[in-house]
Amino acid sequence: MAVRADAQVSVPLPGARRPATPAPTPPPVQQPPVTVPLPGRTPPTPTVPVTPDGRPDINPYHRDIALTVPLTFRDQTLGELPVQLTADSRFSVSSAPFLKLIGNLLNPAARAKLSAVLSTREFFSVDDLASTGVSINFDPGALAIVVLKIEPTDRALESLFAAPRRDSETADVEPAFFSAYVNVSASASKLWGYDDRFTKPNFYLNGASRIGPVVIEGNAQFADSGLAFGNGGYRFDRNFVRAVYDQPEAFRRFYLGDLTPETRGQQTYVQMGGVGVTRSRRRFDPFRSAILQGNRQLVLQRASTVDVIRNGSLLKQFRLDPGSYDLSSLPLLTGSNNVQVQVHDDAGVVQNIAYNSYLDPIDLQPGDYEYGAYFGKTSDRFGRTPVYSGDLAFTGYYRKAFVDRPALGFGLQASSRVQNVIGQTQFILPNSSRLQFDLGLSRVKGSGFGYSFGTSYELLIDRSGNIDSLTFSGDYLSRRYGGLGYTLPDNSSAWSVSAQYDRQLITNLSLLIGASYVHNRRDIGDNYRIDANTAYRFSPKWSVRGGVNYTKYSGILQSSGLGFALSLVYQPSYRDRVEVQHDNSINTTSASYIHSPSGLIDSVGYGAVLGRSLGSSNAQAFANYTGNRFDASISHASFGTDFSHLTQAQATTIQLGTSLAFAGGHFGVGRQVTDSFAILYPHETLKGHQIVAGQSLAENDYLSKSGLLGGAVNGYLTSYNLQSVQYDIKNPPPGYDVGAGVVRIRPPYRSGYALKIGTDAFVSATGTLETAAGKPVMLAGGTIKALDGKSAPTTPFFTNSIGRFAVQNLRPGARYRVELFSDGSAFEISVPKTTTGLVDLKIVRLPAAP
Repeated sequence: MAVRADAQVSVPLPGARRPATPAPTPPPVQQPPVTVPLPGRTPPTPTVPVTPDGRPDINPYHRDIALTVPLTFRDQTLGELPVQLTADSRFSVSSAPFLKLIGNLLNPAARAKLSAVLSTREFFSVDDLASTGVSINFDPGALAIVVLKIEPTDRALESLFAAPRRDSETADVEPAFFSAYVNVSASASKLWGYDDRFTKPNFYLNGASRIGPVVIEGNAQFADSGLAFGNGGYRFDRNFVRAVYDQPEAFRRFYLGDLTPETRGQQTYVQMGGVGVTRSRRRFDPFRSAILQGNRQLVLQRASTVDVIRNGSLLKQFRLDPGSYDLSSLPLLTGSNNVQVQVHDDAGVVQNIAYNSYLDPIDLQPGDYEYGAYFGKTSDRFGRTPVYSGDLAFTGYYRKAFVDRPALGFGLQASSRVQNVIGQTQFILPNSSRLQFDLGLSRVKGSGFGYSFGTSYELLIDRSGNIDSLTFSGDYLSRRYGGLGYTLPDNSSAWSVSAQYDRQLITNLSLLIGASYVHNRRDIGDNYRIDANTAYRFSPKWSVRGGVNYTKYSGILQSSGLGFALSLVYQPSYRDRVEVQHDNSINTTSASYIHSPSGLIDSVGYGAVLGRSLGSSNAQAFANYTGNRFDASISHASFGTDFSHLTQAQATTIQLGTSLAFAGGHFGVGRQVTDSFAILYPHETLKGHQIVAGQSLAENDYLSKSGLLGGAVNGYLTSYNLQSVQYDIKNPPPGYDVGAGVVRIRPPYRSGYALKIGTDAFVSATGTLETAAGKPVMLAGGTIKALDGKSAPTTPFFTNSIGRFAVQNLRPGARYRVELFSDGSAFEISVPKTTTGLVDLKIVRLPAAP
């Protein structure tokens, strides 16, 4: 091809010297011969060839060889480092990487002593370590440097039962100093039947901007308020806007603006405007708009669909307006410790909230602690722009798990009208059991004093891998017990007790027995429930769940009697699920099929639900599509008094969601960003080629790709976790070096990255190296250096057993010098300016020695 005609090779330059930097890729080394034992004889000790002067012959090629080999100690590999094997079977090790790798095994004094000996040497030998207390050797069979011994007085302190620690691996790149994104969702509906009309489209916005270490985040909506509030027309509402500053090493976060306070124990939630600080090892999500509290209170900041799921089965679905909801009186939660509440709000955000039978346990690591403190004005509005017309207030908590005594937690909420103090403690008992107590005391102006008490006990029984559990809980709530979020307390429930036993009979069969009793005030009547449920998995695809119960409920949900539930589940794959269920205690029957999307470009999800409940029937079909720059979904729901009148009322809804992202001077449109993001854009040398990002880059299996609307946007990065961003080039030029194909990052909170894919040093060159006599130069090592000084100082060069070589990261129009380790010979390569990626040098012949 044309580029081959321009390739140039020059003879070695006078005075060429052997460089000290080795090539990191090892040639194959012969294994030492082993004597094979004969039948009936004692196996002899394996023998290793020796040199004439009696040393082990670790280099059978009898010429200098450069390798990169692992450094090992006991059963662990510390890392890799360059090594040189000499023709007379000696070896030397690169000093700088050795000091870095072995440093964690030495105490500070030993590290200083070793550094004083090796820091002035580029390479060192075994003899250089004689005075350091460290001894090493080269293992030719394993091709490794082995640390044989470290003096006991030089060893670093080693923990035999080390607690989990944060990943110490460093990231490849840092986030952009300035980045920003905004998620935009829109939804509109067509109503059929009684109200035949189109609804006005609603728009939901959320996003964040990061400037250095400070994040400004917000959430808002521009929606038709006619149905919800009766005054008609569009209205813009700010759900929250706040500044966030993190101190990740201290696990601390500061807030300024609209606050979403964290609560513990029997504290109540209230929205505030002011300042706050939290400390927690477990990264929390301040963007959430639904909070499940210890007293089973659900707070929604916008209209949402709420699904209550028990033991994997959908029990009830609610359509709720913004506000606060008490879940404690619902029979759906009674007697179960495996309940999930899924909140689907109108902005398209889906949240999963787990509920356990023990209320908000102190589940910190031994010795760890957490706290939260918020100070500002309160607001009692939900789903609209907060108005801080309430009292100046404080809410906070502190919890600590001690190593040798019970854990403790304290909380305080205070304003001019409300004061609330809570306390928690937890005892770890023998036989894997746990006992917890929660106490609360409140004073509310106009209502007086109130108090609360809660206790829970949990026992886990391990029967050779089958885990059983016994849980007991009891609560008492005085009538006037209140908090910042409950300033007019009038609690209808006085006390409740519940118990549950979960036994795994065999691997595929489990039994759950539960009972609960709730004593109510104001002549409402008491509630109780006794139930037994079982689940059996016939095969990986088929399972059945069933149960019987006896209930008595008063008030709005008044009912009593014997009931049963039965469901059959068929799951042919992890993305497909079919379920038919019936529960006569709540008079509900439903059948559903769901095909979940993969989340990759062009993936599709769909499903349908048909159900009957309390004198009404409903049917719903839906589908969603995942595109490169957006997500889209469509659903059609139909309702009626029974199946013969199923089309009395119908609604068709369409939703679209996308994001606009900016980081480091680059822009991209993609699917909605969840926390942090990266924009992958092509280098100038890849003009006309697309960058693709994702976990799998085969064919169309990737998350995003670049194009006319900017770079490929990966919006699924999680804060403060080391993770990989994978990339590739779609149909790259032949021979183009795409790099490692992965970038390691550890994103700060709501940060953005601009990742340039490609480089001007993209050329690859191949050829065969021969001597002046025309014989291949086999297993030769060396280095390559750019003569213009713009590339890396040196990169490795080596040939295989027939003299073939391949080099990468060359720039068009540049000249490179190749120097060989063995005899100091050298030659130059000139890369054509017109190359598109691959240069074939054919035969490169070294001149005869002078």
